[in-house]
Amino acid sequence: MSYRYNRYNDPDYYWKADEKKIKRDFMNYANKQRRIEQEGYEKMGKTLGIDIYEDTFITYFVFKCGVTRLDYITEDEYMVGMKALKCNALTELKNKMSTIRGNLLVMDKNEEFRKFYNFLFNINVSVNMNSEGWEKEVKKKSLSYDIVEVYFNNLFCKQFGFVREFLEFLKGKKVGLKWDEWTTFLDFLNDKGTSFPKNFGYGSDYYPSIIDEFYIWYCKKHGLKLPEEEEDEF
Repeated sequence: MSYRYNRYNDPDYYWKADEKKIKRDFMNYANKQRRIEQEGYEKMGKTLGIDIYEDTFITYFVFKCGVTRLDYITEDEYMVGMKALKCNALTELKNKMSTIRGNLLVMDKNEEFRKFYNFLFNINVSVNMNSEGWEKEVKKKSLSYDIVEVYFNNLFCKQFGFVREFLEFLKGKKVGLKWDEWTTFLDFLNDKGTSFPKNFGYGSDYYPSIIDEFYIWYCKKHGLKLPEEEEDEF
């Protein structure tokens, strides 16, 4: 039986932006330069009831604002973000946080999540995402372990327990993740996250070598048969 959209069940169907209210709300967090900077971010975190340094929800809001840097939000960007999330004030957004989180973390084939996930890498390596040379520039960058740890703890550890061990593995190597490693890790979770380490496919040309290295490390840690010890299927 196919699902039919029913606007009466959608609380946002009749929502209308109140730009004056959004602007007033913006000024609760903006400084004299009419920008939300660190102090304003912290005040936003108190309104939302989150730690902005540990919770990625504030970064998701910034993503919806369409910013190209993390250090401040302008009034126009704030307006874009609030309209995108169909809220006229942060107090309204707080009431919708759990629903937004739940919808966002349905990762499989969720293009919204993939865009946000890639945004997290780009915005933290100071890449000009509007430049013509963006793709070449981003491939040269690497996201530090500390940042990877915060994001993976927020996004993946509750769903995939072994991600904590992946972080342990990265910490031991004292490395973060490069762009290709970052992007294909999401594919790895979508493809193998619920069955890992079974049917992993060691040596696949698709996954970067760091995932193969993690697989070997994981097998050794848990006393599992290593790939070279596995019996020939033929």
